[in-house]
Amino acid sequence: MNINNIINNTPDVSDKKIILIMPPDFGVYQVIEQNLRYMGFEQVTVISPLFRYKTKDRILNFIQKTFLGNKDYKKQLIDDYYTAEVSQTLSSFAPKSIDYAIVIRPDKLDLKTIEKIHNTAHKVVAYQWDGLARFPKVFKVINHFQRFFVFDLEDYHRYRYQYPNLLPCTNFYFDMREESVSVNENEVLYVGAYMKDRIQSLIRVVDALSQYNLTLNINLFYGRKTPPISHPHLSFISKGISYAENLKITKKAAVILDIKTVEHNGLSLRIFEAIKYQKKLITDNKSIMQYDFYHPNNFYVIEDDHFQGLAAFLNSQYIPLAEEIKQKYSFSNWLKYVLDIPLYK
Repeated sequence: MNINNIINNTPDVSDKKIILIMPPDFGVYQVIEQNLRYMGFEQVTVISPLFRYKTKDRILNFIQKTFLGNKDYKKQLIDDYYTAEVSQTLSSFAPKSIDYAIVIRPDKLDLKTIEKIHNTAHKVVAYQWDGLARFPKVFKVINHFQRFFVFDLEDYHRYRYQYPNLLPCTNFYFDMREESVSVNENEVLYVGAYMKDRIQSLIRVVDALSQYNLTLNINLFYGRKTPPISHPHLSFISKGISYAENLKITKKAAVILDIKTVEHNGLSLRIFEAIKYQKKLITDNKSIMQYDFYHPNNFYVIEDDHFQGLAAFLNSQYIPLAEEIKQKYSFSNWLKYVLDIPLYK
């Protein structure tokens, strides 16, 4: 199925039951639930277990990491808790009592729980919104879904013959109504987690932008009190903000900064936030240039750490997208695509 062929209007789904299963990171699930209800879903169940350390877990993790060299013990502990909580919640539903189930980050589940999801819902789809190689456990579960979506086109082309159930898709922007806000015309915004493999790329961009009359609002989440580095334009926060709060901040900025993860070339949510809010975006993800929404006035692509033409980009006029193209990347359209709701041109 081609996402380009889906029309915008959504059928009546008020009598449909849908389950969303995904990690609780930054509360993205809360915004997805809001958008599902905005589309008309009245019976929405969200399963997004939040792991909380027990004293025994902390001791065992310390022993495993310090004396046994097992640095993955905590991750496994979190995944074990996550899949157990998902399984327990699913037990409250009768077999085939749910119309749709969407599983984001299926690599965090074991096969027994995935089977339970299939027994609970009539239609089950999975979406790995990260590079497949970044979380290798995902390869054990791909074949256990009829429709498995990946957001990196390179993953799709690399593995589609090995896994015929793979389908390509992108991330999305949330299309529920929001209040408009005034924009800080010179503000450049970046909000993200501190990642050692992309901090130097971020610094190079920030240093280039510091030469212009801009307000640099660069925020990095780092879970410790002492920042890992010192830089005049980087702010470190020890407590992450929710995705809903991030959207409020994004709406006020004029330019969004996007630094890709080295393990994949999929498009981050920031790119689609830029589409929704009609923001300029600066990114080092070259793959953006192959998409139909790309326009050089709206998206500046950093190539080989060169910033030629940056000043012209910052001074250029934003070019609004055709509404048909913009709607294609909305959450509502994404949902119809992945669930194969038959609304085609």
